[in-house]
Amino acid sequence: MTDIRLSPLRDADRPAYTALYESSFPASERKELDYMLTGEKAAAYEVLVISTPDSPVAGMVITVTHGDLTMLDYLAISPDLRGQGLGHAVLPMIRDRVKERVGAHFFLEIETPPPLCIPRDPCANAEQRVRRKAFYASAGMVETGVRAFIYGNDMELLAFPEDAEKVTFEGYDALLKATFPKGMEAERI
Repeated sequence: MTDIRLSPLRDADRPAYTALYESSFPASERKELDYMLTGEKAAAYEVLVISTPDSPVAGMVITVTHGDLTMLDYLAISPDLRGQGLGHAVLPMIRDRVKERVGAHFFLEIETPPPLCIPRDPCANAEQRVRRKAFYASAGMVETGVRAFIYGNDMELLAFPEDAEKVTFEGYDALLKATFPKGMEAERI
């Protein structure tokens, strides 16, 4: 896929962006957009639109930075564009933007797929967990060896190989405590 752009969210794109955000993530996993755009922690967040010549809101990206780590907090592609390589194409663009903009190490969190889920994680949506991990692996991301219990789920952190060793539980936990709403602390697994 060519001619993909990442740009800050504009007011004109907010209705389509909000609709994609709300349809792509369960309410229990979403933060209020205003929290990330104008709240007291907004400086840590970058809210970006993925666009193509044919689609001004082809997807959405939200990253959050603390110290030398930037986490991909949300990534969604418009349903009519999924399966066309847009997600694979945009991941390195996000990583490169993070490196250029803040010089941080880039990573993301996913729900640990079965059979590795810990006993207190119900390992719901098992098939989706397996597909999600396979998607990120096919895009070149690797396990960091960091896992945490958060949001009632066993989560694991993935990164591109050049960043994997720089992602630690301590850095992840510090990012969450500094930038997320209260009550979203991680427990090391």
